[in-house]
Amino acid sequence: MLIPFREITRDALRRRYAVGAFNCLSVENVMGAVAAAEELHSPIILQLAEVQFPEAPMELMAPVFLRAARDAKVPVAVHLDHGRSIETCIRAVREGFTSVMFDGAELPFEENAEQTRLVVRLAHAAGVDVEAELGGEGTAAAAADVFTDVEESARFIARTGTDALAIAIGNLHGRYTATPRLNIARLREIHARNAVPLVLHGGSGTSEEDFKACIRNGICKINVATAIQIAAAEAVAEYLARGGSPGYIGIKRRIIEASQRAVAEHIRLFESDGKP
Repeated sequence: MLIPFREITRDALRRRYAVGAFNCLSVENVMGAVAAAEELHSPIILQLAEVQFPEAPMELMAPVFLRAARDAKVPVAVHLDHGRSIETCIRAVREGFTSVMFDGAELPFEENAEQTRLVVRLAHAAGVDVEAELGGEGTAAAAADVFTDVEESARFIARTGTDALAIAIGNLHGRYTATPRLNIARLREIHARNAVPLVLHGGSGTSEEDFKACIRNGICKINVATAIQIAAAEAVAEYLARGGSPGYIGIKRRIIEASQRAVAEHIRLFESDGKP
């Protein structure tokens, strides 16, 4: 069933679990993700980032996401991940996404707050929820040493009216070369200062210990992209390496199965299983 982002994240905040937000670049990814959610009776978020549009155009993927969400036996939200501009967020609203994320993390505080405030006003007018970001995560090639400031987070939320806030506590994007060490103390301070659901980006590769600590201290949504891509690529490589007569349908089946396994693993890790 298609459910508003706000309902899923607020339930996670209230019941102290995290909902997995899975970046899906294909029909096979979507099928696997929904199958895992139904099997484990878990809410999920299907999402697509703007940087992924060249391989998975939003206007083509949106109907797939929305139909899968409506037909699912568990709550599913459809989310724009890392929208880089106000125009992209508006496009996503028009396509039927239940929520959008405006990524102004690299902008100066005032500019980020003002543009986020505008996205919130436009999205809320259409009944769409908003996730914003404050503080910059790093990438696998550069250590993340820019943490979200506690007092700035409170000012930002008050200024913008955002429904959820992605924060930087040492998390990274991409495939990790080493397990990151998250600043749980900073997360605890931000959570104590704010009432909105908090979001962790760069979930693939974080330690189980840090995941659990995040969930206990206000993280209600965790993004997962790289783990699904790696699982699908490895499954296809293994299938092709067996020789014989591999076929396209066989490849598609391996991607569905690998996506389902990867999503199921994270659902259990985030403790959202059994919480539809």
